[in-house]
Amino acid sequence: MAELEGQGGGVVADPRGVLRQGRAFLDFFWDIAKPEQEVRLAATENLLRHLREGRKDDELKYTLKRLVEGLGATREAARPGFSLALAQVLQAFEEIPMCSVLEQIKEKHNLEKVKKKLVRNAAFGNFFGVMALFQSGRLVKDRKALLESVQLLQQLAHHQAHLRDLPRKTLVDIMSEVPETVFEEVLFGILQSDLASAFTSPENLHLLLVGIQKFPGVLKPKNLKKLFGSPTVVNEENIPRLVELLRSAAKSEKKDKKLPSVVFDLLQVSLKEDAFELFWKEGVENGLLKEKSGPVSYMCYRLLGSALPLLSLDQLQMVLKGKVMQHYGEHVVTTQLPDRFKFAPEMEGYIDEFLNSCDDLERQLAVMIGFSTLTNQGYPVVSSSSRVVRHLHPVAFQKYIDWLKDMFLRPDLDCCLDFSSNRQKQNEENVNIPQHKIARLRKWIIHRLANIIESSVKKEESLVMDISRFCFFHAFFETKKKTSQIHEANVLPSEPLDEQTHSMTENYFFGLLQTLNTLPVLGDTAKAAALREKHIHGVTADGKLWIFLLVEYANKLLSSEHVRAVKPFTKGQRDAWERTLQSVKNLQKKENKSDSAKVVAFQQLLLLMAIHLFR
Repeated sequence: MAELEGQGGGVVADPRGVLRQGRAFLDFFWDIAKPEQEVRLAATENLLRHLREGRKDDELKYTLKRLVEGLGATREAARPGFSLALAQVLQAFEEIPMCSVLEQIKEKHNLEKVKKKLVRNAAFGNFFGVMALFQSGRLVKDRKALLESVQLLQQLAHHQAHLRDLPRKTLVDIMSEVPETVFEEVLFGILQSDLASAFTSPENLHLLLVGIQKFPGVLKPKNLKKLFGSPTVVNEENIPRLVELLRSAAKSEKKDKKLPSVVFDLLQVSLKEDAFELFWKEGVENGLLKEKSGPVSYMCYRLLGSALPLLSLDQLQMVLKGKVMQHYGEHVVTTQLPDRFKFAPEMEGYIDEFLNSCDDLERQLAVMIGFSTLTNQGYPVVSSSSRVVRHLHPVAFQKYIDWLKDMFLRPDLDCCLDFSSNRQKQNEENVNIPQHKIARLRKWIIHRLANIIESSVKKEESLVMDISRFCFFHAFFETKKKTSQIHEANVLPSEPLDEQTHSMTENYFFGLLQTLNTLPVLGDTAKAAALREKHIHGVTADGKLWIFLLVEYANKLLSSEHVRAVKPFTKGQRDAWERTLQSVKNLQKKENKSDSAKVVAFQQLLLLMAIHLFR
């Protein structure tokens, strides 16, 4: 009899001497045990090809023995390789009975007979064996094997010292795949004790939550009441226990930096049970947030971000004005120092994903405004350079622009979720002074508007001109009397702009001006496309320079009796303006002048205007 030492240190019998046929067959198993994933995958593929081409029963039988033995290999890196290979073999050769393989697994890795020092290897051998059966795709089709595999996982759950929560997680995965009839007829009976003890561990709770969503016809309210005395999961009585379980889940998965699945499923069940408000206010805001713990706080932020796509407009508005939002805002402000963990990029990812997938304009707008009104002494904590606006529907995008401009002119601090850091509270000079907050809010808004033109978001020429005129007007002019002839002078600011705000707007405007001079031609017309092919920048689709359009607008403002310059022209300055404007018009009529000369002339004109107005 030929014998060979296996990966786990045992001896594999080779009664027919199949290995004498060649070394290549044996090498497959050595490569499957190697730590490099690429090597393992290649070996598995080659083994399958060899078995398909040879169609030899003795080789297939030896393969099953060798793979089953490898499930409990001493080297931990080898176990997943053998598990995956076994799954692939079972998938490729459907004539192999699942129950017979399961019996081989339980016999080879018998937890009752194994030596104490090898209990860990045996536990993993059983676990990876069930994983192989499940990953083969055949387990849910074989009721007897399914029942016995679930029972084995229940036994393995008692070996937490070695397997931690892996058996429970695998049980959840299996439950997610079985049809409702199979769950009711095969699994419900043996899982009743696990479901009844849902409030004893996050893993058991997760099992229940998945079952409620997957099998509503079985786990209906009357059956839930029989299991644990309540027809619902999320209710006032259960909230304290749920909070403790979620805290435990947060701390156990803190290294993963992701929302624990049990938390997201509880959110979904709370919505299904029409108990979201109770869950959010009592469970999250008045429960989880009470603990000053990093992992719990980050879990709450991730829950907020993950909830956005699932909530109605009313629920969004409640959440976006709540304690989790304020807590998140305080985190953003207090972690600006280097070497601090910053959650803001992750939250931007949640917002970006929501806006990209949401086709409801009102909900899109609610989220944009909600995060734009989370303010630290008037200054929104979300970046004014955030790129998430690129996913807004054109109508929602225009409404957001209109809202920004309206908030600039008529700042509504009452609609902001405003807070001050502890350090800011100690500085009594600026705390709770409305003018200070308004100035900070206006600064953010102007930069947000200017950045929209700088960003790659798709925009129309009319929008670019609208924002440019708005920034220009409030940098250099103010309204004496409302007039419909000038759009920017049709609304008076509820709080007059001070000198600092004019100066700040001026600075952002000149940055915007540089952007306009380098802006690619916008629009989908053939003419616009032709100009883009020529790499022409700083002009509209009909060939007009953006800077010249602003000069025309400036001249209109200087000629209007309804507005005045922040720093009015003297007679000499006005004469210089007129002369320069006339020289530019003359320059336009000369065909031998190049476009670059025109750009220079217009830039000189605008700079001249700026000098006369502010210096």
